[in-house]
Amino acid sequence: MTLLSIEDLSVVIHRPGRRVAALSGVNLTVEPGEVVGLVGESGGGKSMVARSIVGLLPGGSRTTGRVLFEGTDVLTMGAAELESFRGHGAAICFQNPRGALSPTRTVGRQLVDRLVTHQALAPTPAREVAAELFESVGIRSPRRRLDAYPHELSGGMAQRVMISLATGCAPGLLIADEPTTGLDVTLTREILNRFRLAANAERRGVLLISHDLASIAEVCDRVVVLYAGTVVESGPGPQVLDEPAHPYTRALLRSVPDIDGRAVIATPGAMPLLSEEPSSCPFVPRCAHATELCVAERPYARTLSSDWSAACFHPRSGPLTESSESLTESLTGPLTEPRTGHLDPPSPSPTGPPARTAAVSTGEGTRPAEGASSGVGTRSGKRTRSVEKTDSGEWTRPGEGTGGEVLRVEDAHVVYGSRFGGGGHHALRGVSLSVAAGETLGVVGESGCGKSTLARLMLGLVAPSTGRVEVAGRVLSEVRGRELRRLRTRAQLVFQDPVGSLSPRRTVQDAIGEPLRAAGVPAAERVSRVAAVLERMELDPSILGRRPHELSGGQAQRVGIARALVGDPDLIVFDEPTSALDVTVQAQILKVIAEVSGDRSRGSVFISHDLATVRGFCDRVVVLYLGRIVEEGPVEEVFGNPLHPYTRALLSSAPSLGAGYGGPRVELTKDLEEADAAAGCALAPRCPFATDECRQQEQELRPYGASLVACHRAAEIPALIER
Repeated sequence: MTLLSIEDLSVVIHRPGRRVAALSGVNLTVEPGEVVGLVGESGGGKSMVARSIVGLLPGGSRTTGRVLFEGTDVLTMGAAELESFRGHGAAICFQNPRGALSPTRTVGRQLVDRLVTHQALAPTPAREVAAELFESVGIRSPRRRLDAYPHELSGGMAQRVMISLATGCAPGLLIADEPTTGLDVTLTREILNRFRLAANAERRGVLLISHDLASIAEVCDRVVVLYAGTVVESGPGPQVLDEPAHPYTRALLRSVPDIDGRAVIATPGAMPLLSEEPSSCPFVPRCAHATELCVAERPYARTLSSDWSAACFHPRSGPLTESSESLTESLTGPLTEPRTGHLDPPSPSPTGPPARTAAVSTGEGTRPAEGASSGVGTRSGKRTRSVEKTDSGEWTRPGEGTGGEVLRVEDAHVVYGSRFGGGGHHALRGVSLSVAAGETLGVVGESGCGKSTLARLMLGLVAPSTGRVEVAGRVLSEVRGRELRRLRTRAQLVFQDPVGSLSPRRTVQDAIGEPLRAAGVPAAERVSRVAAVLERMELDPSILGRRPHELSGGQAQRVGIARALVGDPDLIVFDEPTSALDVTVQAQILKVIAEVSGDRSRGSVFISHDLATVRGFCDRVVVLYLGRIVEEGPVEEVFGNPLHPYTRALLSSAPSLGAGYGGPRVELTKDLEEADAAAGCALAPRCPFATDECRQQEQELRPYGASLVACHRAAEIPALIER
């Protein structure tokens, strides 16, 4: 029997003065032992599908169709039936684990309560089962972790607790709603493997909701693509992701950065918010291949082959390759008037593919960029630096001695003191780096390695315990008062959470103009400079009076970038600026960041756990591990020929829709949180190549070709891997 069968499900949400057609005729199935991926942009209805399955639709919802779980319609269940069904029949892992967990109770108590309720266990044996569940999802020292509160856990650890809470009730169906958003590559791979294991070993059905196509590609049996509440394509994972038939699926895939360094194409326009079920193809306003038929009628799913269908009158076929897509200006483009036939591909230019025209967020108060390239991910015209050798024979970092530095960090240590005494936490250990004008430096590493502390250090928000930080040629620790405030305006930060970083009480006008007001810029000049930076961000002036809750995620991040840019700083630090955005909005924001980073009078630092994005437009990259730089060099050198085992392990874990990392793979033997402090090399407890010398002797950065590497076995690693 089919585990889950959703048949012609439509959901309309009624609100005072408006109604939203959240889902329109959705059909999908999940079999026991199967992992089904549900993908699409934010607002497409993915979470509404999950809520429908467990009977958690918002008030004012009206539904038609059926949601059958083992033959029983969930939509007709009473309150008592639903209470038993939630947790035992189907369970959800939420996107924000800390928000889903009670902050006032230990995670062990929360899991024990579920086991007592749904499996009728006594409290004492339930605690033993809870420890076993923690261990099964990779939580080491599980009995100790049972007594931890949510705020004491990292994001990855909290997500594993959520998986334990969901699986502890032995559900037949496990629903994971964006379970890896914000996690680094190693944790992402491990979390997704847990879901694959639940399907393979326990014969559970898994519905994996995500906008991270590269990650879910490795674990899903089938993929369902949702757009504006409608299923536009469904089929076997490899077929849908390798040879997508629907233009929207192809556009989604072209928006995904990949570790192989291919260009990203930003999808123009925005998803419509429908008040009624669509009478035509909802993708028409963004599709370059639409015809009059697409405008006049709604396409329904048509079978392309066994178990593969697409809701398109003109489905495409064949792999998504650069050569095939370069024959058309873009996969998508704004439709200004109904077309009478297929879009004929233009003749190839003798000098290469035709220039693309970017149009961004046309439905969100933004305007198209005339003549701008929509490709992101190439570093055309930017300087690529490498380690250089001076006449004296000494090795220097890029920018040293050139006079063009906007940032210099020298042997910086940051130690956070403990409230309970003791030595505290050593967040950064002897970090030295520099950023020159016109250069973009990438900073990568796992969660907890010190990336955010480094960002705060660069901006003077954290003082180094030892060492020094120079911004625009001035040492931060040597200036005070008004001079320090002015110096801080020379370095600006773009935050990870675009909406949370803006004051809910300030309008967009006030938020962008705040750095100018703090610097004493006259009101009239503030207005003109805010208008200028708003135009550069391709935002319509109509949003100036809005507040953060009235902005989409993409708009809010553009406002954040505008706020950082308005004061014309020497340095901009981007701290995970796209991790909370879906792939199409992410591609649009990356295009904006690439343009800002291309200003040769300004330096940029891009901090991210997304290795594909860092490779896309950074000049150099720094790899951090437990507060230390373990490898540094030109981005193509570090990604193409990684020398440190940790760098190789990160690249090995990076998800990919293409060829991915082509070098030998390295797997670390422990989690970051469980690695003991080492007297020697910090990676030694996890490194498969560690020797006694590694465990006793701390490693220093040494030149290897164009890179600097903190591993005395760097030259041996390739031969060791091949054994």
